[in-house]
Amino acid sequence: MKQRNTPNNIRVLIANLLPKKLTVPMKEEFIYAQMGGENLDNTIGNIVIALIIGSIIGFILVLHFLHSPLYAAGALLGVFFGGILLVRSLLSMFADSVAAKIEKVLPDMLLLMAANLRAGMIPENSFIASMKPEFGKLNYLLNKAAIETQAGKTFSEALLEMNEMTNSEFFRDSVRIISEGIRSGAELHLILENLASNLLQNESIRNDMKAQVKSYSLFIFIAATLAGPLLYGVSSFLIGILDQVGATTSSGTSPTNLPTGTLGLFSGFTLPHISVTLVIGISVLNVIITTASSALLGGILNTGKAKNGIKNIPIYVLIGLGIFFMVRMGVSLFFASSSLTSGSASF
Repeated sequence: MKQRNTPNNIRVLIANLLPKKLTVPMKEEFIYAQMGGENLDNTIGNIVIALIIGSIIGFILVLHFLHSPLYAAGALLGVFFGGILLVRSLLSMFADSVAAKIEKVLPDMLLLMAANLRAGMIPENSFIASMKPEFGKLNYLLNKAAIETQAGKTFSEALLEMNEMTNSEFFRDSVRIISEGIRSGAELHLILENLASNLLQNESIRNDMKAQVKSYSLFIFIAATLAGPLLYGVSSFLIGILDQVGATTSSGTSPTNLPTGTLGLFSGFTLPHISVTLVIGISVLNVIITTASSALLGGILNTGKAKNGIKNIPIYVLIGLGIFFMVRMGVSLFFASSSLTSGSASF
C-alpha cells in the first residue's frame, strides 16, 4: 500500500511546494469549472510534472539546434511559466463557460421550485424536486447541496455553500436572496418568480448589448486580421524591391531585371540597405501582436473579459499569417509576370 501511495504523495508534495498565491486560485478555478476530481493537489502535481518534463525537453531541443545555453534556459523558463499561464487561462475560460450554462437554466429551475412551493411543498422538498438532469452543470450544484442537507446541515447553509462552487454572480446573488427569504419567513415562491423574471430580463439586455457591439468586433477583425496583414505583405515586398534597386544603383551597375527608366528615378541618390529578412521578421511579429490583441479586444467587447478572447488568438494569428504570406506570394507572382520585372517594356 505504501508503494502505491508514493506517487500520489510526490504529486501532493510538489503541489504544496508551489506558492499559495498560485495554487489557491487554481483550486478555486478547478472547483468553478467542475473539474480536477476530489484531490486537487494531486491534479496540480500532475500538471506541474508535465510542465517540468516539457521544459526539460524544450531546453534539450533548443540547446541541440541553437547551441546556446542562454536560449535554452529561456526556453525552459518560457515553457514552464507559459504553461502555467496557459493552464490558468484555460481553467478560467472553462469556469466562465460553466457559469454561463448555469445562468442559462437558472430561471427555469427557480420557476420550477416556485411551482413546487405553490403546490404545498416545503422549501427543502421543493428544492430536491427541482433537480433535473436537463439542468446539467446547475444540477451538479443542486446535488451537492442536497447531499449536504441530508448530512445534517440546514437548508440555508447548504444553499450558501453552493456559492463557493461557482463564480456566477447572478447565481450567488440569487442564492443569497433565497437564503435571506427563508430566514425571514417571506413568501418564497414570489421571491423565486421575481428572481427568475429579473434573470430573464438581464439575459435579454445582455443579448441586445452583444448584438450592438458585434459590428465593432467585426470591424476590428477585418482591420487587424485581414487588412493589416495584407498591407504588411505588400509593403514588405515593395521594400525588398527598393532594397534591390538601392543595392544596384549604389554599385553603379544596371540590373537585368529592372527597366532603365525606373533606375533613373534613383540615379541621383543612394538608397539605404534594408535587410528583407529583417523586414519580414518585423512584419510577422507585428501581425502576431496585432491579431492577438484584436482577439483579446473582441473578448472585451463581446463578454467584458479579455480572457474570453484567448481561445480566438490561434485562429486570428493563423488567418493573419496566412494572408500575409499569400499576399507576398501573389504580389511576387504578379511582378514576376509583369513588364516591370521582365524588362519587356520601357518607361
